[in-house]
Amino acid sequence: MTSIWLQLQGSQEQALQGLIDNMAAEHRTVSFRPHLTVCNVPGDLAPLDAAGAYIKECGLLPLTVAKTAVTGAVITPFRAVFIEVEYSPALREFRERLRDIVGAPPLIPPHISLLYTLDRVSQGHRPDLDAEMLAAIAARCAEAIKDTNFTLARPVVNSTGGAETDVRSWKIVRDF
Repeated sequence: MTSIWLQLQGSQEQALQGLIDNMAAEHRTVSFRPHLTVCNVPGDLAPLDAAGAYIKECGLLPLTVAKTAVTGAVITPFRAVFIEVEYSPALREFRERLRDIVGAPPLIPPHISLLYTLDRVSQGHRPDLDAEMLAAIAARCAEAIKDTNFTLARPVVNSTGGAETDVRSWKIVRDF
C-alpha cells in the first residue's frame, strides 16, 4: 500500500517520536514516524505527479490542527492510541482534493497515531493490548503531550512495499 502523509515539524516531531519510541519499547510494539495520513493511493501511482502539483499550488501548507483528544481504543492495529485532531476546513479541503486526484478510498477521521498494536518481532496484532490497557496508555500519552496544536507540513509518499503490517518495510519513497 502507498499513502500520502503529512509530517510534523521540528520540536513537535521530535517530542512525538520520543513518545512513540518509548511506548513501543515499553509495550514491545513497533516504532514508526509520527504522521497524519492524508489518503491512501490505490494501485496506479501515475496520479502522484498531479498530487504533487496540487500540493505545490494549493497554498494550504503548513496546516495547523488542534488536538481534540488522545484516544485509546481497539479500532485497528494502526488506530489504537492516537491524537484526534480537529477536521478544520483547510485540512478537509486538502485531504478531499488529494483523495479525488489519486482515486483514494473513503477517508478515515484525521489522527496522529502514537501506538500500533503490532508485535515488535512478529509484526502480528497483539490481542493482549485490549481496550482497558489502550485507554490507560492514552491517558499517559495525554499527560505527556503539552501541545494543543500541531503544525503539519512536509508531505511525503510512504510505501509499505507490499507488506502493510510489516512496519519495518515502510519507506518514504517521495517528497513533495
